[in-house]
Amino acid sequence: MRFLTVLGYSLLCAGLLSLFSNIQDMLKYLFSLGALYVGIQFFRRHESRGMRIAFVVTTVVLYFIMAVIYAVYLTLKTGQLPAPA
Repeated sequence: MRFLTVLGYSLLCAGLLSLFSNIQDMLKYLFSLGALYVGIQFFRRHESRGMRIAFVVTTVVLYFIMAVIYAVYLTLKTGQLPAPA
């Protein structure tokens, strides 16, 4: 049950952070506030250090996975690879 709780909160938070990083208008800040709210709610309900660490680590990993998936999607949609630096 703990695993599903951490995974659910982390998926929601990572999804909101992913939307925050990919949207370019003022609406992006609502997603940022939503991720902050989800994090605060998780920390209020779960006071153990292990659950909190698991939440933060899982959120960061899922955020990076979502960012890679979005980059692959954009590459497939446009048909162009990003230019190397």
